[in-house]
Amino acid sequence: MYTPKTSYFSSTRVQKLAKEVILDCRKDRDRALDAFQYFKSMVESNPEDHKAKTEMNKALQLSQDSNDKVVRILDMMLKMTQTEMKTAPQKGNTDELTFASLRNGKKK
Repeated sequence: MYTPKTSYFSSTRVQKLAKEVILDCRKDRDRALDAFQYFKSMVESNPEDHKAKTEMNKALQLSQDSNDKVVRILDMMLKMTQTEMKTAPQKGNTDELTFASLRNGKKK
């Protein structure tokens, strides 16, 4: 049994997993769009085919669901990065430009 030397939820491991999920979602989206095109061509040839219309709608929903998953993953990654930035020790770089210094009109 594999036991990792670092945390299961280290940022590097989470980023790698997120990348894999995003790639899988991209493949799922492409397959769903291919299915949509297939059923769309069936509907174009026979506008009365209600089963094809239903499947066409399902394919669009699958495509949107896979896109929504990518957005949720990116949102979680941004939140993770923000948390890391808040908890990371401040560096002694005094030439750093921040939003707070811009509001005050001077460089930090």
